[in-house]
Amino acid sequence: MAAHQPDGLHLLLKMLRVLFVLLLVSAPFAWTQSFPGDTVMSATNPKDITIELDSTQARNAGKSLGLALLGSAILPGAGEAYLGEDKAARNFLLVEAGFWASLFVALQARASYLQAGRNYAAEFAGATAAGGMSPSTLETLASYRSYAAAANRNDSYELSQVLGGTVNGDYPIPASDAWDFGSSNTPENTAHWSEFQSVMRYYRGANIAFSFAVGALVLDRVVSLAHTLRVYRRTSGRGLSLHVNPILGPNSSGMLLALTF
Repeated sequence: MAAHQPDGLHLLLKMLRVLFVLLLVSAPFAWTQSFPGDTVMSATNPKDITIELDSTQARNAGKSLGLALLGSAILPGAGEAYLGEDKAARNFLLVEAGFWASLFVALQARASYLQAGRNYAAEFAGATAAGGMSPSTLETLASYRSYAAAANRNDSYELSQVLGGTVNGDYPIPASDAWDFGSSNTPENTAHWSEFQSVMRYYRGANIAFSFAVGALVLDRVVSLAHTLRVYRRTSGRGLSLHVNPILGPNSSGMLLALTF
């Protein structure tokens, strides 16, 4: 196991890496040294190079990336809080709470509309086993007035497929589960069937909302993982990158080198 380097030695090694890179890319320039709070580039001599050490770039050097990512995967915002990004952590937690609230509301609405559909089928269509009917069975009830073909029922050709068991896996069904919203000659029967269809449409809407809420929770974790990784790379002092920005003025010109390590 490698011995832990003292903080002073670790800082000295980083300074040497900076000096080596700058010597390679800007050997003709004169050197000056300054500390945080000093002017980045001299106004009198644009060829001066100022080295400014930002200690915040390595404030998370001793923390675990795996632990931060695990926290973000379990609860978005936890990884950011572990890395000291309090504002980002608070935002992620608020969004997560909103998505969970949406999921709960959609789940409750879905269960409520499903039970209402079963009650309609039992009360107005005579489906004796409506309490145990699956959502797909109830959807079929919303598409066809009756299980038994009869005159003045406005049954379509597809009803014969339902009776033959070719529409979905719930059929053929026992005769005790047969449903019949009644003849279309009676407006009250048609009203009950229309209300039942509306209930099932609401059920489908709640089901879609539930799916969106689940997807949003998954997406929130993906975004939090990506953000945690970005924060760790920016604040752990890992890696090396060089940015060159030209500085143009009326009487002089220069170049600003930004080295992140």
